[in-house]
Amino acid sequence: MSTIQVALGTRSYSITVRNGLIGQAGLLLKEAQPAQNTVVISSKTVLSLHGKQLFRSLRRAGLQAETIVIPEGERHKTLATLEKIYRSLSRLHANRKTLLIAFGGGVIGDVAGFAAASYLRGLPYVQVPTTLLAQIDSAIGGKTGVNLPSGKNLVGAFHQPLAVLVDPLVLSTLPLRQLRSGLYEALKYGVIRSATLLDLVEKKHRRFPKRDKESLQQMITECARIKAEIVSQDETESELRMVLNYGHTLGHALEAATHYKAFTHGEAIAHGMIMANQLAEQLNGLDAAEAARINTSIRGIAPLPRPRRLRWTDVYQHMLSDKKFVDQKFRFVLPRHVGQVDIVKDVPRSAVQSVLRSYLHAES
Repeated sequence: MSTIQVALGTRSYSITVRNGLIGQAGLLLKEAQPAQNTVVISSKTVLSLHGKQLFRSLRRAGLQAETIVIPEGERHKTLATLEKIYRSLSRLHANRKTLLIAFGGGVIGDVAGFAAASYLRGLPYVQVPTTLLAQIDSAIGGKTGVNLPSGKNLVGAFHQPLAVLVDPLVLSTLPLRQLRSGLYEALKYGVIRSATLLDLVEKKHRRFPKRDKESLQQMITECARIKAEIVSQDETESELRMVLNYGHTLGHALEAATHYKAFTHGEAIAHGMIMANQLAEQLNGLDAAEAARINTSIRGIAPLPRPRRLRWTDVYQHMLSDKKFVDQKFRFVLPRHVGQVDIVKDVPRSAVQSVLRSYLHAES
């Protein structure tokens, strides 16, 4: 078992990583927050695969739980889904002592977390992530929210969970494409902070999730440790936490421009990282050999879906609505070398347009 602390004063909490953890979730949750009642927010798929195990553990701990089922997928990360949760919480007579459990992937965690942040002006919640991407990234750090048609995560709040419970064994039921989506994010952590982690993902990813459980747990723990360390120093993304956005400025725009249907989140971020590397070669002194090494690592996970019939102007337009477009200037996280990135706050529009145009043309 690994336990990592997110140190935020009175809002501090632990990330616990352990095989089989869902079977003990009830006792851990009871320790984290004695609750009058509990509401699990999840999807049909997750509940069919892992719901019995979670609810059994809740009953053993004396916790009674209601369930709110919401649809999966980035295109359902909307105000409409949020309203469905609000209406269900009202029907269930939820109060400020009701504990919400976000049980699923990144979309479930983001939407349920925002419901917890906003319903009755704040409810306690915990994250029990069931995808690799959520386990290493989105479930940690308190970012919650939903998308608008004009861009991703434009409505949301920082609302820290009481705990994050990570069970790597649930990844054995994860579709391969979704597992790979998380692996791209794991590579991100390697590029921004740890050459050792990048090396581990490169060498071991084909053995995940079943043939090398030890290395999988090691990778998850190291990603969680890096994110916890960064969030502990910069909770609300005033400066340092921005390094976690490597690949995301362009990746989010790709997702929005394709209506969240062409790519998984990790695939879009993978494209975004490759384009960011091209910018880094031009503007941040990234050596061509290191850029090639990172790009090879990314493409080595799996062939990326190609952004066919996608106009660069459509992607660019979505970038102008991104939170990272500040004072009419683009901010990018650009690698200097493996393990170190810089926040470049005034990337020329001409450079962004050139890289985006040439990359989409080459990939189409």
